[in-house]
Amino acid sequence: MITSPGTPSATVWAEVRLPGFHHWPAAPEHRAYLRARHRHLFHIRAAVHVVHDDRDTEFHDLADHIRAWWGPGDRECGPASCETLARALAEHLTAMGLRLDEVAVSEDGEAGAVVRLPKGDTE
Repeated sequence: MITSPGTPSATVWAEVRLPGFHHWPAAPEHRAYLRARHRHLFHIRAAVHVVHDDRDTEFHDLADHIRAWWGPGDRECGPASCETLARALAEHLTAMGLRLDEVAVSEDGEAGAVVRLPKGDTE
């Protein structure tokens, strides 16, 4: 079924958990421990708009795109925040031609950031 005007929009999403290290050099004193390099299992989720119900973007492929962008093994993210990682992945997926809705990155599934693309960027 191809969607038509008035049909609710749909997205598909994929989430992967990937190991990495980062640090926050400007952490305030009460969070000084975050200045040191530390490891997380980053939960990375991307959602893309689809135009029909037969998955024009396969979510298994979307998960593979995320993994390929991350690279093998533990990723060294330097001072990159969850917001920075989400924006970088959004840029990458958009450059691939995907109609991105949002990207979320969290630290261990406990706290994180969501980057939502303006509707004009996905149409």
